[in-house]
Amino acid sequence: MQDTNKDYQEAGFTLIEVMVVVAIIGILVAVAVPQYQDYIARSRVVEGMNLSSSAKLAVTEAFASRGTVPMDEATSGSFTFTPTRSVKLIEVTPSGAIAIDYQVSVAPEGKNTLHLVPTNEPDANSPKPIDLSKPEGATWAGGWSCRSTETNLISQLLPSECRISK
Repeated sequence: MQDTNKDYQEAGFTLIEVMVVVAIIGILVAVAVPQYQDYIARSRVVEGMNLSSSAKLAVTEAFASRGTVPMDEATSGSFTFTPTRSVKLIEVTPSGAIAIDYQVSVAPEGKNTLHLVPTNEPDANSPKPIDLSKPEGATWAGGWSCRSTETNLISQLLPSECRISK
């Protein structure tokens, strides 16, 4: 005969314990996902800065060989850019500055441009850009800064070295 009054020890989690664990995971995900998305967007901004190195080289070579001339014309043909998933356009302006336009997947339209400017004070908080198409630009030492007042990229996406402190 079988004993039906035996005490059975049940193992497992109660519903309350499972709900608490799920709630904690939900809170962690709610905090982590936006941070991760910002991290990815910032890495895409750095990608654009890395892709602009050939444009910086083209401007530097044009300035060294031709002096103060409109840099968009002087670098025509020596620098080309193919859009990527993150970077829409990299172009050299007549003054020698480099404008990096990001795709809307990185930053919203109208707030998606980073400017790299030629300057003799690249480490200054607010460096004075040099216009390489004018005679006063003839004293450029080859420095670049991403701290430009022309930049309209959302500040939280900027690398720390590109933020202008106030």
